[in-house]
Amino acid sequence: METVGNLGLIYHVFLIGLEIDLRALTSVGPKALGIGIAGALFPFFFGASLYTFIAEYPENFRWGCLYWGVALSVTGLPVIAEIFAKLKLLHSEIGRIAMSSALVNDFSSWILLVFSLAITSSSSSTYLSLFSVLFFIIFSIFVIRPALLWMLRKSTREGEDYSEATICAILTMVLACGLITDICGVSSVLGAFVFGLIIPSDLLGHRFVLTVQGFVSDLLLPLYYASLGMRTHLGGINREDMLMMVLISLLSFIPKIVCTLAMSYFYRMSLHEGFTLGILMNTKGLLAVMAMSLGRDHTVMNEDGFAIMLFTIFFMTIVTSPIVNFLYRRTKKFLPSQHRVLQNLKPDSELRILTSIHEVQTAAGITALLEISHASRRSPICVFALQLMQLKKHTTALLIVHGASGTSSESYSRADGQIDQLVTTFNNLEHQNPMISVQLLTAISPYSTMHEDICCLAEEKQVTLIILPFHKRQTIHNNMEEMNPAYKEVNNNTLENAPCAVGILVDRGFGTLLTSKIDDDKTRSCRIAMIFIGGRDDREALSYALRMARHPKVSLIVLRFILDETSAQNGDADLSLTMEGEHEGEAEKKADDIFVNEFRQKVQNDDSVVYTEEMSSNGAETVKTIRSLGQDFDLYVVGRGLGFFSPLKGGLDEWNDCPELGSIGDLLLTSDFSSTASILVVQHHAELNPGSST
Repeated sequence: METVGNLGLIYHVFLIGLEIDLRALTSVGPKALGIGIAGALFPFFFGASLYTFIAEYPENFRWGCLYWGVALSVTGLPVIAEIFAKLKLLHSEIGRIAMSSALVNDFSSWILLVFSLAITSSSSSTYLSLFSVLFFIIFSIFVIRPALLWMLRKSTREGEDYSEATICAILTMVLACGLITDICGVSSVLGAFVFGLIIPSDLLGHRFVLTVQGFVSDLLLPLYYASLGMRTHLGGINREDMLMMVLISLLSFIPKIVCTLAMSYFYRMSLHEGFTLGILMNTKGLLAVMAMSLGRDHTVMNEDGFAIMLFTIFFMTIVTSPIVNFLYRRTKKFLPSQHRVLQNLKPDSELRILTSIHEVQTAAGITALLEISHASRRSPICVFALQLMQLKKHTTALLIVHGASGTSSESYSRADGQIDQLVTTFNNLEHQNPMISVQLLTAISPYSTMHEDICCLAEEKQVTLIILPFHKRQTIHNNMEEMNPAYKEVNNNTLENAPCAVGILVDRGFGTLLTSKIDDDKTRSCRIAMIFIGGRDDREALSYALRMARHPKVSLIVLRFILDETSAQNGDADLSLTMEGEHEGEAEKKADDIFVNEFRQKVQNDDSVVYTEEMSSNGAETVKTIRSLGQDFDLYVVGRGLGFFSPLKGGLDEWNDCPELGSIGDLLLTSDFSSTASILVVQHHAELNPGSST
């Protein structure tokens, strides 16, 4: 079992080297470089000193201090990546610094491990071992790598998978490289790691990595851990030894935290970021465990020293994630900026829109909406198209930026063919509209936290409007069927936590219908009706409708309802609604009047915009008036009306099946109205909505 486990370790280290992009080291900034190197050297000397301090060992065990130092210098890069991915911080500033620092730290730890192996080698000369390893690395770069690339090109046609013979040859070369470094006097895992490094990460393809990784990680590597546990003797450890283990575990946190805080202070980072980075850099991975195992195999460490440091490694890895999770707990509220709504957007400012897409069928309606959002040279539109994918087994929560260097988007784009269609759809949008720029991203996370991906990205990119697809789609019989119940929960959570305006699009063939109309020669081919009741959400919806009205193919009708106070005094209106929040209602009405007057001044010379007012005393009259508009519209734009009470909507909330659409949006969804008109429901950002639960 031990032999098979060591074989699994060799192949696992090969895969680690294969997945590391050496080009990332060339782009590491001085901040990450300093933290990474200091985070390896200082703990190395601290660990070596600690080994000699806790007990006196025989002469043949004195070099065990080197492996203690290596174990404390290691930072687990894959573990840090997983922690930040779960916290949605992988692409944040601290996430990028931590990943770059961990990468530098990993390479520094490998160098320290090579020196430790050379010093404790059974070979007669330490220098001979070091020069042999150096010669092997140079030989691998300038001889093995070109020969391997030539072999792969000759044996495989472009676009085809590698043959079984080619895969067997690659796996055999891994063992051969391991044998060479073992002969040089260092561990065989170094040869496998170097062989993985010299192969371009995208050369072997995602399928090869998945095939080998599944076999190695699920079958061979557990045998290595099992053999490691069987060789660990804890029977001789007493109570004093246990207290010593805990004390050493706590002391082992100090060097990385201290040196990281010092480097953070030097580079003028905040104390919070420096402390968090220090905690994270204490995360251990397989390299630390492997270093301890190699130290014992080289007979420079006794069982007590091995067991103590092994316990320390596990303890430090276990407690790191909860501490960082506490420091960056995701219960914080998003604090929206005063300028993150459409009403406050300056006419010459860029409009930033984030669209979320669960299924590729919803992309057509969203791109059609973006098409008529009037991107111009004066006010261009920047679109962040976020594809949402459910986190499944054996995958890690990630935010993938497609087209960015150093990402692993290829693997998931192959796993999910929808991304190709989305790329084509949004590329066409960019080509047809030079003033629209699109960045395509993929978020992989559980449905319960997808709204965090949306809100975090909106906060990071300073988005003004989030567009969400409705969780139901129209069938060929003009009925609405639910796509996935989880989509509704994602939308509701986003509405409650969004740092900016949010729009929910009910697509009833808007993309197909609008495309055919815009291709015609008619001057005004897209008819939009905006229904204005009052409140923050309606003002936000009117702002977006005004922007769309500037498009040369769009005509807009704005219908504003005015409360018939005479009827209300006669008892026709719901008095409970009239009395509730009277002072707040007066302030909202005043704000509505000011905003509508400004709107009318802007469109007074625009023939494509028609503004009308209708008197109403209750919800029934409002419904009757809306129905009289007819069905010759392509899109209704309404506000959600969250927290805004008005007799104009009296009784409508009682029959509201979809609260996320508001009473008017839910009304337009019923069969009494047009089955071909799409609906856009707009909400002002959550923080200012009285009914928000945030």
